[in-house]
Amino acid sequence: MNQLRVAVVGCGHLGTIHARLLKSLDSVVLAGVVDPALAARERVAAECAVPAWPHIDELIDRVDAAVVATPTAHHHEVAERLLSAGIHVLIEKPITRTVAEANRLIALARRHGLVLQVGHVERFNPAWNAVAGELAGPQYIEAVRAGIYTFRSTDVSIVLDLMIHDLDLVLSLAASPVVDVEAMGLALFGPHEDLALARLQFANGCLAVLKASRVNHEPQRSMQVYSQQAYAAIDFAQSTARVIRPAPEVLRGEVDLTSCPPDQRTQVQESMFRDLLCLETLQVPRTNAILQEQREFVASVQQGAPVRVPGEQGREARRIRERPVHRRSGQLHREEQCKAVLPLSRLHHSARGAARARRLDEGVRGPRLAGETVPWRPLRRAAQAQCGTRRHDHTA
Repeated sequence: MNQLRVAVVGCGHLGTIHARLLKSLDSVVLAGVVDPALAARERVAAECAVPAWPHIDELIDRVDAAVVATPTAHHHEVAERLLSAGIHVLIEKPITRTVAEANRLIALARRHGLVLQVGHVERFNPAWNAVAGELAGPQYIEAVRAGIYTFRSTDVSIVLDLMIHDLDLVLSLAASPVVDVEAMGLALFGPHEDLALARLQFANGCLAVLKASRVNHEPQRSMQVYSQQAYAAIDFAQSTARVIRPAPEVLRGEVDLTSCPPDQRTQVQESMFRDLLCLETLQVPRTNAILQEQREFVASVQQGAPVRVPGEQGREARRIRERPVHRRSGQLHREEQCKAVLPLSRLHHSARGAARARRLDEGVRGPRLAGETVPWRPLRRAAQAQCGTRRHDHTA
């Protein structure tokens, strides 16, 4: 089989990693890299010994596929140009800035019979793959994804930068429509949220609580999943996974430890995670998630293999960001006074402004847009107009 000619568009942090790994694949010829910044493209081109170009038009007749690793704001424009030219695309997450843009890319890929894969790389994390078979029918999911401030991806909020990994995983696990979202966020160092908390309720009863931060003092990427059959703990950073499976008699409700005699309690405690709650640390192979992602992308293009994260699934993770949510923050407003329902994309709260805190404490809740300074009276009228007379209405 002929080698697939692939280019990387965007020579930042992720683009550099993609170029290095593509260079190592026998089934691929790294045809070149593209970046409007001269220094960035020349650096990666020199490291990988490939041509470099300033614009994607240079690629059109030279490649079969491309990895789009540009800033999110350029995803749609770049991917649209590539797909229109008949080039398969692996696009980094989030797929686009908006659902409408994602829809256009998905339609374009379908029209031309092309692969459109979204880079939700945690789907390829070996720890996730090791435990995924244990996670059917989840009832409660909790995820924490935090990192130090890296100065990357500051053009989008923490929701699209980090939390979207867990949104994608949770959507794939729950396999059910989202019926309600509650969220809050905090913008510390710019116009977009640096911290966020979201609570998702699914139609099948599953509940997910997601926390994300890019201003944490240490990195953390973990998830806990609870179902009737098992509990699983995943550490994505360390690529480890543990599963606790209740013994059959526990699942049947035949074990009542509340009546355990005092002289037997120590023995029960010592044997609990062997006999009653069977704890297993899973064997996780040491594989590179991005490399595996690339291999599957190449297989999809060359052999028609199924795409693990197609454009449609990338769009659904992105859609959560735009759906109406109940805005939560006990410090910033009184829930009982005005139940405004706002898009998650407008959920960022300023750490500044005692005057705003005072206004909100009086029960007025207009969303603060970045850099916005609004006099008290217009803000109050705007908030009242937005909430209307239905002060206790939860409907979207």
